[in-house]
Amino acid sequence: MTMILFVCHGNICRSPAAEFVLRDLSARANMQQEFEIASAATSSEELGNPVYPPMRRVLESRGYFCGGKTARRVRRSDYDIYDLIIGMDEENHWDLSRLFHGDPDGKLHNLNEYVGRGNEEIADPWYTRDFSGCLDEIELACTALFEHLTGVVFIDFSKCADIPALYSELRHKMAWEEWYGENLDALYDILTGLPHRGCHFVLTPPAEDAPAEVKLYGERILKIFQDYEEGISE
Repeated sequence: MTMILFVCHGNICRSPAAEFVLRDLSARANMQQEFEIASAATSSEELGNPVYPPMRRVLESRGYFCGGKTARRVRRSDYDIYDLIIGMDEENHWDLSRLFHGDPDGKLHNLNEYVGRGNEEIADPWYTRDFSGCLDEIELACTALFEHLTGVVFIDFSKCADIPALYSELRHKMAWEEWYGENLDALYDILTGLPHRGCHFVLTPPAEDAPAEVKLYGERILKIFQDYEEGISE
């Protein structure tokens, strides 16, 4: 089991959001039994308080349930318990390094590392008031973190308005070679032998209000992935 602790200043906005997002990703991949995910604060300002209401509303609007979560402070013993301790900004990292007397086992990370922006913070929405934008960043980084840890790749067709957009999403998320064709035969060949990113896939189908041809084509793509996953599980 991989133990992950997210940390921010108060444990009422960013770190609990990351906790719920990563839990959701693990459930969608049917891997929730392989992770223990929690969050904590570097300060004692919000101890015992629930998720901050504006952040809770944004989380719930996207389907994340955060009832029962209350802020707690990170403990020195957490360093021995968790495999990864992931902060949101440089101040979090400094506070954690001081508490743990350094980072001898290389457990401390910045969440944005996983999207290639390790020196960039996820800004505290307590000050910016941009709770939706903050959650956008957290969802992106947590998806990258989960993919990094598991080899699972999440492919989202829900915003695709035409067939080229479906292939754009595939090309981006699976890291297709430039010369790969954009057709169903090529997709099958890629999955069954040509180099690509990912070993398992979680796909979100086109939106209900997508054009009929996009929904139909999306179903054909999902069937190819289903056949692939069933083949490798036999």
